[in-house]
Amino acid sequence: MKNLVLAAGLLLSTVPALAQTPVKLGHIDRQKLMLVLPERAKAETQMQAFAKTLDDRLKAMGAEYQTKVADAQAKAETMTQTEKEMVVREIGELEQRITAAQEKAQEDLAKQEEELLRPMVEKTNKAISDVANENNFTYIFDTSTGFVLFYDKGEDILPLVKTKLGIQ
Repeated sequence: MKNLVLAAGLLLSTVPALAQTPVKLGHIDRQKLMLVLPERAKAETQMQAFAKTLDDRLKAMGAEYQTKVADAQAKAETMTQTEKEMVVREIGELEQRITAAQEKAQEDLAKQEEELLRPMVEKTNKAISDVANENNFTYIFDTSTGFVLFYDKGEDILPLVKTKLGIQ
């Protein structure tokens, strides 16, 4: 009981000090910031080139598949049952390789995007942190995530961060 009273006394004595600490709120649309970064255009060009390479590979596999199917259909009447089974198995294996290649392409594309965006995210994180520290913000909310429902009393720090990054 004595400890409870002591803890309550300590808590009540620190509440006024905490209440006097001003809370300064800020918000930023990080998505908007990411779109105006100068290196964004280069990253998008690299992503498009990589995606085209992957797409070309998948199209080549699709063309091979179409050729095999057309060839099998043209020769179906003259094939033995064993030849038909062998062709069906080859086409099935090719379908599996195409499906695996599509899944791998999606993974590779996501990995490439993450690799290209990581330096930009780190750069903006540092700039946001620097602006928050320099301007004594207690909290900075990212309005692009949709989790901030109201920010009337906060300050939009996008202009400050753009200045920090040298972006107009």
